Amino acid sequence: MSAKTVLRLLLAVSCTLCFATAAMAQVQPPTKVLTPPGGMDTGLGGGNAISGTVLLPGGQRMQSHVSVRLQTMTKGDRLSVTDDNGVFVFRELPNGSYMIVIDKEKDYEPLRQSVDIRQFAGAPPQNYTLNLRLEPKGSAATKTGVVNADLAKVPQNALASYQKAMQSAQAGKNTEAIDQFKQAISQYPNFMLAYNELGALYIKTNDLDKADEALRSALKISPDGALPLLNHGIVLALKGKFDLAVGELESGLKQKEQSAMGHFYLGQVLANLGRFADAEQHLNRAVALGGDEMKDAHRFLGIIYWRRGERDRAITELETYLKLAPNAKDADQIRQLLSQAHKSP
Repeated sequence: MSAKTVLRLLLAVSCTLCFATAAMAQVQPPTKVLTPPGGMDTGLGGGNAISGTVLLPGGQRMQSHVSVRLQTMTKGDRLSVTDDNGVFVFRELPNGSYMIVIDKEKDYEPLRQSVDIRQFAGAPPQNYTLNLRLEPKGSAATKTGVVNADLAKVPQNALASYQKAMQSAQAGKNTEAIDQFKQAISQYPNFMLAYNELGALYIKTNDLDKADEALRSALKISPDGALPLLNHGIVLALKGKFDLAVGELESGLKQKEQSAMGHFYLGQVLANLGRFADAEQHLNRAVALGGDEMKDAHRFLGIIYWRRGERDRAITELETYLKLAPNAKDADQIRQLLSQAHKSP
């Protein structure tokens, strides 16, 4: 197969959700537990994991990146950062006692949560899931009130259903979470955040029509809401409606410029539309914000540079992609392309 043929295959650009791509790319050995994408490998030699979601005082996910530290008794600390949904993961953990620490947030009290991992001989590895709710410092009460404005008018019964749904979703109980989000909406029909989380969950389960419906409902309640704009932009991208997706993603990023995922999907959409210079800008921004979690951004950047004849830059990006996703579906094709590139003058 020639390099041109391989490149044509790679140029079949697809808008695949980052969590889905990561799930396919990272084939977990049987001695390790399946975890959410992203996060960090601790290198401690075990098969267990600790994953969690950082929540604001009102119960919604922390949208900005938060430093989360794993303290061990004898092997030092490991540091991770939450993604755009407030999720963190520490993998490769053996038996032992650990401490999860969040103490670098100026507006919130330090938080410490102990976790004891006990995996008995012959037992499968475990993923220990946490929901960590931050508490505001006394001086941050005003700011916290602004952050939680979307929850201020939510009745307590609807809020309780919403918080249960968030916990179910984090635990991977998608059907249960969907029912609980629907219950929260029935208790409070103007619950924008519940519609948004319901739409995001439908994206995760690849039910794009229901995701579209839920996110349109969220946007009717809050037409300028950054989260439903970004999520609905992703749905439009997955449906191949690239022109419409650009508008929604750009509008969402105007309010939430720090969203690595937003830049990542906008970069993909712009690449599909042939706007490669703009796509390059957003893909590089996604990498700057999201680090190694944005592994597929390197793939798209490699394709863009290859099209422009910038072979050295293309090789660097594609090699980075293979390093981060060695078992990706297109890994063999890319390796073949790189092999031919290294052989040619």
